[in-house]
Amino acid sequence: MAKFDHFNVIGPIYDWVFGRNATLSIHKFIDLEPHHTLLDVGGGTGRVTSQLITITPNAIIADSAMKMLQIAEKKGLSVINAESEKLPFLDGSFDRVIMVDVFHHVADQQRTLDEIWRTLRPGGKMVIEEPNIHNWVVKLIALGEKLLLMRSHFRRPQEIIDMCDFEGIQKLALHKEDGIAWVIVDKGNPNP
Repeated sequence: MAKFDHFNVIGPIYDWVFGRNATLSIHKFIDLEPHHTLLDVGGGTGRVTSQLITITPNAIIADSAMKMLQIAEKKGLSVINAESEKLPFLDGSFDRVIMVDVFHHVADQQRTLDEIWRTLRPGGKMVIEEPNIHNWVVKLIALGEKLLLMRSHFRRPQEIIDMCDFEGIQKLALHKEDGIAWVIVDKGNPNP
């Protein structure tokens, strides 16, 4: 039996309910430049990409919720319907890959990280932004998502770091503030 798809149901009202502050904290971590290619995994309605597209026009959203992607398309964003565990891109396709407030929703978190790493170009950077489960408000959100029967699986920031055991890491960092954690991984460039 198929699981209830919460994101297709809330797609049409998602931006209204979960609007994004115009000052994105992710800006300070991704070092996005106009020539970069950007993949927003689980980018849904494009609430983040619609702001980053002002820096680079080379951005695409990959998400499994068609109703969310329809909203992103109406914003003029490039989208593809895909599961995070099986991204339909060649190895090393993107300079930057982001996942914002989505990691706890994916079915296979390790496979998702592996796919992000695979699609990341040498010399590129991936940034995973997640609610920090150590924060009491996030613990309440996690409880609420369990009660709504969402497949959420919140991880401690250090657990996400530990899952990023990739060959070729140049730099791995963790930043935390106000209930949010960012895992930032730079992929080494074999031809410096």
